[in-house]
Amino acid sequence: MKNFYFSLLSLFGVLSVNAQLTQANHAPASGDTYQMYRCDSSSAITPGPSGANAMWNYSGITTYSSLVRSYTAQTSGSPTYPQANIILASAINDASYLSSTTNTLGYYGGNISVGTVAGSLTYTAPAILASYPMSLNTASATTIGGTVAVTNPFPTTGTFLGNSNVLVDGSGTISLPGGITYNNVLRVVTSQTIVITAFATATVYQTVYDYYASGIKAPVFSINTSTANAGSITTNTYVSRNKNLTAPPVTTVSVSENISESSYFNAFPNPSNAIVNFVTNHPDAKFISVYDITGKLVEKQNLAEGKLKVDVSSYNKGIYLYTVSSGENRTLKSGKITVSQQ
Repeated sequence: MKNFYFSLLSLFGVLSVNAQLTQANHAPASGDTYQMYRCDSSSAITPGPSGANAMWNYSGITTYSSLVRSYTAQTSGSPTYPQANIILASAINDASYLSSTTNTLGYYGGNISVGTVAGSLTYTAPAILASYPMSLNTASATTIGGTVAVTNPFPTTGTFLGNSNVLVDGSGTISLPGGITYNNVLRVVTSQTIVITAFATATVYQTVYDYYASGIKAPVFSINTSTANAGSITTNTYVSRNKNLTAPPVTTVSVSENISESSYFNAFPNPSNAIVNFVTNHPDAKFISVYDITGKLVEKQNLAEGKLKVDVSSYNKGIYLYTVSSGENRTLKSGKITVSQQ
C-alpha cells in the first residue's frame, strides 16, 4: 500500500526557549524549505511516552539516505483553494494548501494517496492545525467536510466528512542518530478520520507524531501511521527524520525500492535563467518532465545518453518540480529547479 499522507502533517516548526509554537516560529512562510530522510518503519518504531519530561530515543533507527523528500513553501494563488495563502509541496502529487494567520494555521486541502487510489481533497472550511500560541496540552478540534477528486484508478468525484484533532501531548528530550540530542522538544499529534464517498466508500484514519526542537525550522522526527478501510483494512507507517541537522554523514542502507548508490542524477546550474543541464547515468532514465508549482506540465523531453539541456529562459521566475522517468513512466527521481530573474 502506498503511504496515505497529507504534506500538511510535516509542517515547519521551531520552538522558542520556553517550548511554545507561534505563527512566527511554526507556520510555513513563502521561501521556507526543508528535507526529510525516510527511516525504517517497522512495527518496533513507536511514538513513545506522552506528558512532561518525556524521553524519546531514536538514536539507533535505520535511515535510508537516498530516500529524501524535499519541501518548499510558496505563496498560493490557486483558484481551487482561493482562501489559502501558502502552498507547501515536495512533489507535484504532494501539495497542501494552507491559511496562515497570527491566530491559526488552517488546511484547505491537497493531495492524498490511499493504496492504489490517488486524488485531492478540497475542504469547505479549513481544518485547524494550530491555535496559537501552542504549548504542552494545547488542543484544537475541527469537523471537516468537502469534495474529493479521484485521478487513479479512474477519474471520478465525490464527497468526504470527518474530524481533525491536534494536541501537543508531550515535551522532553529526543535522541537521534549521529549522537544528536535535543532538549526542550514539543511533540504535536495530528489525527484525522475521513469518510470518503466516491466510486465506493472508504474510511481513512491517520495519526502523525511530529517532534519539534528549538532552533530547527522543521520537525526533527515524524511518525505517520494511516489505516484505510475500504472493505479490507490496511495499515501503513511512514517514519522520517530531518536531513538538515548537524550530524556525521548518514549510512545508506540498501532497500528494494532504492536506486543503486552508483547511480546519480544532477540538475545544474540551479538556479538558472537560461539553460539547465540534466545528467544521469541510470540505465532506465528516458525522459525529463518539468511542472510548475501547481502541477501543470510545462515541458517533457527525452534524454540522449543520459543528458538533456532545457532552455528555461522563457519560464516565469519561481520554483519548478521535475521528474526523471523510465520508458514505462516509472519515476526514478524527483526534485526542483529554480528559475531566477532574467
